[in-house]
Amino acid sequence: MSLTHAQLTELYDKQALHDNLMLYARGADRHDRELMKSTYWPDSFDDHGGYVGNGQEWADAAMTWHDKIHSCSHHISNVLSEIDGNRAKRESTFICVVPFKDPEVTMFQAGRYRDLCEKRDGVWKILHRTCIWDWMDVRPVNSDWDVVNVPRVSHWGAWHPEDPIYLDWIDSPPTEFSR
Repeated sequence: MSLTHAQLTELYDKQALHDNLMLYARGADRHDRELMKSTYWPDSFDDHGGYVGNGQEWADAAMTWHDKIHSCSHHISNVLSEIDGNRAKRESTFICVVPFKDPEVTMFQAGRYRDLCEKRDGVWKILHRTCIWDWMDVRPVNSDWDVVNVPRVSHWGAWHPEDPIYLDWIDSPPTEFSR
């Protein structure tokens, strides 16, 4: 079975749309403002409920949580992209896990991103995002790493640019647990 040029283009575009979504999650989770902004077109729009406005400016709004939380972890799945020329409707499901500093709780949020993406000069980015909220749960923090034998000095996640993902992938040293 050989694929047609149209089929190969669709596969390439769907992978580019998926990569755009994963870069958004990395930017949000590592508090990498510029990476987050790069996933939106300058004239984009984002409706996250508590924030409604320009998509690139959503990155600035998201950074206001920087000192209030220990970390942020998006888990994105069920990605479906329907391409129509240079536009694509992309739906994805997310769970976002956020441990707060004060009060010491962990928030679990879940919902879907309804993205209208646009390809310009061969690049796919978000043009219009609506965050659809499905559920949330808040629980007291329980972070006993000793239960799973993770040492206090290990490779701990951090904000940009100190997170191990931005460091040398062979020679980056472990860090002390900061909480």
